[in-house]
Amino acid sequence: MKNRLKTAAFLLALCTLFCFSAPLTVCADGGYVDVGPGRWSKGSVDYVSGKGLMNGVGEGRFDPTGPMTRAMVVTVLWRIAGEPDADACTFSDVPSGAWYSAAVAWAESTGVVTGVGGGKFAPNGKITREQLATILYRYCGFKKLDVSEKGDVSVFSDRDRIDSWATEAVRWAVGIGLIRGVTDDTVDPLGNATREQVAAILERFDKTEFVNLVDLFAPVVEAIADHSEEMLGEYIREYEKNPSSFDISGSMPGTLLIGLIEAGRWDAVKNYIDFWIGTGRTDITNEFGLTGYALIALYEKTGDESYLPLIEKLREQTDEWPTDVFGELKYDNSWEHQDIYVDGTGMFTPFLAKYADLFGDEKTAELARLQVSNYFKYGINRITERVYHGYKNGGVYQGEDGWGRGTGWFMFALGTVLRYCPDGTDTERSEKFIEKTMNYRLDDGSFPWSFSEPRESAPSDSSATGMIMWGVMKAKENGHFGNVPLDEITRSAKALLADVHEGGVVRGTSGPSGGWGSYNNDEHGNENTAYDTNNGWGQGGVLAFLASYVNYLNS
Repeated sequence: MKNRLKTAAFLLALCTLFCFSAPLTVCADGGYVDVGPGRWSKGSVDYVSGKGLMNGVGEGRFDPTGPMTRAMVVTVLWRIAGEPDADACTFSDVPSGAWYSAAVAWAESTGVVTGVGGGKFAPNGKITREQLATILYRYCGFKKLDVSEKGDVSVFSDRDRIDSWATEAVRWAVGIGLIRGVTDDTVDPLGNATREQVAAILERFDKTEFVNLVDLFAPVVEAIADHSEEMLGEYIREYEKNPSSFDISGSMPGTLLIGLIEAGRWDAVKNYIDFWIGTGRTDITNEFGLTGYALIALYEKTGDESYLPLIEKLREQTDEWPTDVFGELKYDNSWEHQDIYVDGTGMFTPFLAKYADLFGDEKTAELARLQVSNYFKYGINRITERVYHGYKNGGVYQGEDGWGRGTGWFMFALGTVLRYCPDGTDTERSEKFIEKTMNYRLDDGSFPWSFSEPRESAPSDSSATGMIMWGVMKAKENGHFGNVPLDEITRSAKALLADVHEGGVVRGTSGPSGGWGSYNNDEHGNENTAYDTNNGWGQGGVLAFLASYVNYLNS
């Protein structure tokens, strides 16, 4: 899975940019007169010189403390990328026809550079150490390489001098050993990167093994999708054996369908939806919403109008479904209880949001938004930002605040609302919630099965991790990314690899809840203390997240 990033073209381009045409003159030992045996950079200078990657500046000198410019570095990266065309850049200080203008235009279009402010790029400006780290970091991100490993910059006394926009890049560069302190306790982020520093950084860069994220995750997604198709087939066989014992449009097959949609497995989705329709069991149930979402997505994909009557029937039936006094759809179809479950909110809302988006129905959009806004008002602890299992009577909390998969259900609702019908939603409130939720992850980037347990004793839960992060990805698709950087999404994706077993089987998830506050059950509803089961929530949730993550990387 690991691809060694060969940077020969990178370094050869550096040779072109950073060297003069004067003959290479060296001192007696083969080195440069200004890079003696005692100089810290001698090994790196010898390395790049020995490969013919950087020459001296003439008269036996390397000019180790000489500066590098921003335009030089960007042009190197552009040449590595094959000198692609790009529209003219927007920077006012990059004139058309300059030797670096095409490179800067490409770098701006890819997000490798964003300028120095005021609409300027400062092409001739001396590049600082944090700028160099940021450009290399963004370039690796553009190439879909894993940059999620981060170092501890708190050991540097000048850490507060690192600009906020460069913090993650410097942490990455420090974490992989690309940039080291200029002294034992200073990293000098604002100092100019000298030729010898660049030589050292390039040597480390050349020797670093980077992971290509698409190469890492694409095969995993395919394996999980294969097993997910097998599980759907088993659900069909289970229903055929005993129709009364299995909800064919329930949440477990529905979650698998969402994952298979993200993975592009439309034949499997169609096969299951057609079987569901063939059973005649198509009245709305308390868990129909995800299968209904898949039905709308299938119609959108195929244009098969034979699906429209059922879509409209299900939408009409939601208007007849019981609600609480605030208009939120109840999990149970009984009018007698005012209980709202986060499960129900997470299942109903994706169907409503998808319907509203595809058919431009503002009434349905408002209903979808209402599910989220009411749960924000009445079902979330405003201090901890943890989701309760449910509520009743307008704010009487029920169950634990912080059930992992319960948070995943809420993110199913929030993510699809932000993706499909965001107008009128409290985006700031949503982003605050997403940011806070990300802080409840365990050290490896996964989410625990319970946010309220001590971190050291709370096991991770693959269904919680997959479902929450799919919601994050859906929100991102419409520009509502919260404050979740791609690196952190990658960290959660990598954490899930431990739960993916041979044949694409996803384990590490808890079974069904046994009611308010009872979550430690196996897939048959039996009380136990194990959470390493395989079920549709974990399998489908992980597939939905990882497939959408790979789709984003490939976009």
